[in-house]
Amino acid sequence: MVIRLAALSLVVVALTAACGSTTAAPPAAGSITPVAGTSSALGEQRSEAAAVTVGASWLATGVPAARIVMDTHSVDLDGFDLGTLARVRLDSGPWVPPSTWDAPNGGHHREGTLTFGALDRASFDAARIIELEVRDVALPSRILRWERPR
Repeated sequence: MVIRLAALSLVVVALTAACGSTTAAPPAAGSITPVAGTSSALGEQRSEAAAVTVGASWLATGVPAARIVMDTHSVDLDGFDLGTLARVRLDSGPWVPPSTWDAPNGGHHREGTLTFGALDRASFDAARIIELEVRDVALPSRILRWERPR
């Protein structure tokens, strides 16, 4: 009886660990991980909803640009043109569309770069709040938000 209880406890602990917080788990395949040229001060933001994960991290480039990763097991992501479905705003200002969306087709996994040529780097770097909205990718809207400390 004691052995069965101990075995059951181990199973419960293992299942709890597997289903628990995603912050302690290693990055999943296709997730955004810091790479050379990534603005690590802002970090990565993710939206996991409606069977689609959208992740973004800002790149350390001359023009504000974000590396975007979309993953799913249920939808073909090739039909989603983030050049028309994404936009960004700084400190609750006006929404700015991307100037380019560079991403090859990938089916259930799509990764590319959104560039915002209409934003100058100094304004981007000075912004306290940066919001990236992705519309109509399995949800009407998802907003990824970065907030810099004052």
